[in-house]
Amino acid sequence: MSASRTSRDRTRLALGLIWLWVCIFVAARPASASEDFRVSGFATFGAVTTNDSNASLFRTGIGTPSRDGVDLGVDSIVGIQINRRISHGTDLTAQVIVREDQARHVEPRLAWAFARFTPISNLELRLGRMRSPFFMYSDSIWINYANIWIRPPMEVYGLNPFTDLDGADFIWRAEFGRVDVEVRPFAGRSLLLLPRRKAKLNRVLGLNLTTHFEDWSIFVGHGESPFELQWGDDIFTNLNAALRRSPFAGVAADLSGRDGYARFDAIGAQWDEATYLFSAEYARRAANRYIPSAHGWHVTLARRFGNVAPYVMFARQIEDQAVTDADLSAIPPLQAGLDAFLESRNTAQKSATLGLRWDIHRHVALKIEWTHAHLDSGAWGSFSQVGDNGFISLGGRRMNVFGIALDLSF
Repeated sequence: MSASRTSRDRTRLALGLIWLWVCIFVAARPASASEDFRVSGFATFGAVTTNDSNASLFRTGIGTPSRDGVDLGVDSIVGIQINRRISHGTDLTAQVIVREDQARHVEPRLAWAFARFTPISNLELRLGRMRSPFFMYSDSIWINYANIWIRPPMEVYGLNPFTDLDGADFIWRAEFGRVDVEVRPFAGRSLLLLPRRKAKLNRVLGLNLTTHFEDWSIFVGHGESPFELQWGDDIFTNLNAALRRSPFAGVAADLSGRDGYARFDAIGAQWDEATYLFSAEYARRAANRYIPSAHGWHVTLARRFGNVAPYVMFARQIEDQAVTDADLSAIPPLQAGLDAFLESRNTAQKSATLGLRWDIHRHVALKIEWTHAHLDSGAWGSFSQVGDNGFISLGGRRMNVFGIALDLSF
């Protein structure tokens, strides 16, 4: 892609985000007086770059890798949320977001659209589109202002990039002394757009348990589903064509298709008091094909000094099982193609992050981050190859990532 084309894409992104943010303020002002109709919004204007000209930070299912240094699409987002009470115990919620997608388009999309029914005070039923509740911070995954970091740790949150759930959930809350408990079973399906193709969770079933005790919150979750994953990138396309012409054609069925099954588990804890914030989360993905099985964790500690909060985060992801263990060494070019495919799907890495959050207004926060990541051997980690110079191995590289973001909320 030419530099002028990339520049135009980024200009469209910036103008689109600014335009919608202005619309949010205009729409919200007259609505704020109504108890039955509420409008809220959020936005992040972010930029990120790496020190490696061959690699760009990549968030699966969110945007496309930058091709010339600074990427405005990784973190930038604008959202508006509308809540409308229909009657006692019934309300509607809609959330629209605008951000760069995997086709480099900047267009509105519906992130939330559900009806909530509250037959009794401690029980809710929601039907429609909502956030996929796979992680401790799933509900705030787009609302960066609510989080200490610029973006959630990718070693953990990259394990399951599905963000939408079209279906239903129950939320039951109870108090046991000083402990608040929330039980949330959920079911539905989810769609994830990938470059040129898509992935689906066809029948999601899961259960979450969250407890609150004084300054502590504990989260435990499990979900599983049959899934489809249709790769369409050049690395897969070339390998798939070569496999179909070889004696190893059966291997192609393990790389892409409609017959996968995945299980996902997560556990997290947060301690948040006036001065300190501590959070930690562990997640594990087990898949029978198409993607590696892997697990990851992060630990974050922040210290508040008035409206300034420096923080440090350590994170790690480890591949447990590759997509396939097929041996194609009898045909060296075919083995090389398979190795390239496996490396590009392996997101294992470890990282250390230093960051600073400055709340310059009660609805505005400026964040600056530096991350040093070490990719595992035979892994691309949270990065993607830049350019069209053929396959370049990123395994074992050390990356420095610099980010700055302005978060807003009202």
